[in-house]
Order: sequence, then structure tokens, then C-alpha cells
Amino acid sequence: MRVAIPEKYLRLIILAVWIAALFWGFNLINLTPYGLNEGAAKALLFLWSIVDRIANPVATFGTPDMRAILLLPVAIYWSGSMLATKIFTAMLAFFGTMFLYYWARRENHESALMATALLLICPLTITQISSIGTGPMLLLTFGIGLWVSNTYRAKPRPLGGWFFVQLLVVITAVSLHPAGLGYALALAWLWIRDPLNKTQQRQILVGLAIAIPLILTFQNGWQKDIVWFSDPLATLANAIQNGAIGFGEPASWLIGLVVALLLVIVIIRDRAFLLNDLMGSALLFAVLVGLVAATPEWAMIAIALLLFRGMALLVTFNQSFSSNSLMGQRGIVIVVLFIVSTAFMLADKQYRQILKSELLSPTDDIIHQLAVEAADPDAPFQAASQWPARTMLATRRDVFPLPYAREDSAEFLSSIKGITHLIFDHTLEENLGLSKNISELSGIAETLSLQEAGVVIRIKKAPIAPLESPSHTTESEAATTKTEG
Repeated sequence: MRVAIPEKYLRLIILAVWIAALFWGFNLINLTPYGLNEGAAKALLFLWSIVDRIANPVATFGTPDMRAILLLPVAIYWSGSMLATKIFTAMLAFFGTMFLYYWARRENHESALMATALLLICPLTITQISSIGTGPMLLLTFGIGLWVSNTYRAKPRPLGGWFFVQLLVVITAVSLHPAGLGYALALAWLWIRDPLNKTQQRQILVGLAIAIPLILTFQNGWQKDIVWFSDPLATLANAIQNGAIGFGEPASWLIGLVVALLLVIVIIRDRAFLLNDLMGSALLFAVLVGLVAATPEWAMIAIALLLFRGMALLVTFNQSFSSNSLMGQRGIVIVVLFIVSTAFMLADKQYRQILKSELLSPTDDIIHQLAVEAADPDAPFQAASQWPARTMLATRRDVFPLPYAREDSAEFLSSIKGITHLIFDHTLEENLGLSKNISELSGIAETLSLQEAGVVIRIKKAPIAPLESPSHTTESEAATTKTEG
């Protein structure tokens, strides 16, 4: 007798098997402090310092994005655990993919299944989980936004709870990446073309106009690790070929060109559907707006759009043939599915070899050089880094943001009082002034490591007393005065 497994339990089984395969079966997730981007490291340190009630320099790193809100549950129960954090990130990626599956299966269940499977084994999905990137979180917020929007429109209540939940979803999406503006634009477009009434339409549009500038002002734009005006073809090529890990063999530009052409074809052929569907228009606008910051997070949205709508168009195209045989009805689909899945798995295998060899990206390598210096817990250590959050996770010591360059070397030396090490990318134009200041500290600054990605400087004669905040200094002076009196 055939026993049918309820769908909700089947989803949990698939999730458990997928996570077990990623973390233990194939060892595809990097569990070391390396491989994170600065925004993710900042969010983790911010949460862990609050949960554990530990005072550290994380407050000087700037405001984290809304990634901190999404990672809050795991930080509360498993503070400091990189394994728990990345398992939770994998769960967010899975739930985001399932939102896309339920959205896509309304049009074509078969293509939705294939697209979901491909996205789960996509090398970019795996590396985004490993780096705690915002790509899976963006897809999750788009899915949650679709559900919230449908719920709000089904139970219209001006300025009710669902209205503010909807704005919270917008704030979260926009905070994560410029491509998150795609959801905000899609929501505005939905209420412009299909308003329930003029009052609610005006409330939604005004709410968006207030919420978006507010969150961008609060966190001073987006995280500094977002690369602006990068080459989208190179990003797409790297995303398909190696998961956009940031090092290794450069991807072929031809791959990026093919993916971009396929994406353009899908958008043109499917524009009527995309512009009349909230999730479709969110993905479309996110791809278009995100071109200004064509990062791996943007590439993940582009690949999701290409897979879910491209597979649906491909199935429809294959069905148009007059043949009634399996190969006649699904031959093209099977060939494409085989090619894409094989390419994804080969890229996953290559990434596993990189993790097994313990290779580091150029930036992580220079941070590792500093971590070796910080290995002695008894040695004085206070660093200033271009990547303070990533450096703090790797060294587990006090790290501050880089100081500003000064006109006078003596003034600069005074500004780094208490700092024992400096680490930064000396090739960046914004750091040339800092390099000049350090070059003038003859006999004081010693170069420990000089690589293409950055330099590690040790301040040999700098005072090593811990940096004190103004409030602590005042209390100390007051106590001294009281004692002398």
C-alpha cells in the first residue's frame, strides 16, 4: 500500500537532507571565521556583543544592516557559534527558495520543481550561505513581502498592523542591498496599476516615500563592502562558474555573456507576466536597479529570475512541438536540465576542493597574517583595520576602524595612540594618505607583511595602553583628584 507523506513533513525532510549534505555529506560550507563579507561580520559581532553583554569596539564599526534582525533568533540561543549561524542562514535560503517555488507552481508545477532543485544546488547559493551573504535573504524578503501584500489586500484596513509589517519588509529589503529597492518599486507599481482605493494607495506610496530615505539615512546608505558599478557580465560568469568566491581562476566572459543574453530573452518574452505580478516585477526591478551594484547578491536574484521564469518558458516552448513522445515533449528541457545541473555540480566540487585545501582569498590571507600576530594572548594587541569586523572575528582581539590620514606625521602618531597594528589595502586611492603618514614614521612603523591585497604594519614605539572612552577618562581623573584630596 502506498503511503503519501504530507507536504509539510516532506518539506522538512528535504530541508534536513539538504543541510546535512551541505555541511557534512559534501563539506561545502566554510565554518572558519574567513570567507565572510564585512557586513555579515559586523552584524554577527553586533548581535553577539548585545546577547553576551560584552563591551567591545563593535560600536565604532557603524550601523549594521537588517541582516542583524534576520539573524537575531540564532544569536540569542547560539551566540558565538559559526556553525549554528550558517545552518540558520541555510534555512533562510531554503525558505526563500520555497517561496519562489510556491509562487512559480501556480503557472507551471513542473518547471517550478526543476528551478527549485537547480537553485538549491547552484554554486552561488552555497557560497552565499558560506559567506552569510544577503542574496538568499533578499529572496526571502521578496517571498515574505508577497505573502504580506496578499494578506493586507485580502483584509484591507487602513494603517492597520499589516500595513506596518509591509513597510518593515520594505525597509529590510532596501537595507540589505540596492537591489532591494526592486521590491519597493514593485509594491508601488502594484498599487499604481491596481489600487484597492485612493486612500490606501496614497498611504502606501507616502509610507514608501518616508520609510526608504529613513532607513538609508539611519544606516548611512549601504554597507561599504558593496562594489558599485562592477561589470555585470563578470559577476554572472563568476557566479555560474565558481560561485563568485572572489579568487581562483577568472571565469570566462563568454559564460557571463550567454547568461546575460538568456536573461534578456526571458525578460522580453515574459514581460507581460512579470509586470503584472508582484513577485515577478520585484525580481525584474531588482535586476534592473541592482545593475548599479552588480555584486554576487544581485547575481543570485538574476539567476533566480532566469531559472524560475526561463524554465517555465522552456517547458512551454518544448510542448509546442507536434511530437507526442517523451523526447518530443521534453527533450530540450531534459538536455538543458542535464547541462545546467552538471555545470553546477562541477562548480560545487571545485569549491569543495578549495575549502579542503584551506585556500583563502587575498583579503582573508592578509587578515590571517595579522591573526598569527594576535595568537599570543599575553602580547599587547590593538589593531586598526580596513575590515574591522572581519579582522576581529579572525583575531578575537580588539580591532578598530582605520584612522583618518593627517597632514602632520606627529599628529597622525598621536591619533593612533594605543594601536599596535594597522592593516589595510595600500593600493586603494582612499588609503594613499594613510600610506604616506606611515611612510613618514621611520623607525616606528614596521611592515610585517606586504601583499597585493594589503599590508600589515606594526607600530613598534606606540603606547600600548588601552584606548579609553571620554567617560572612562573623566571617571579616572575624578578618582585621582579625590584620592589626592
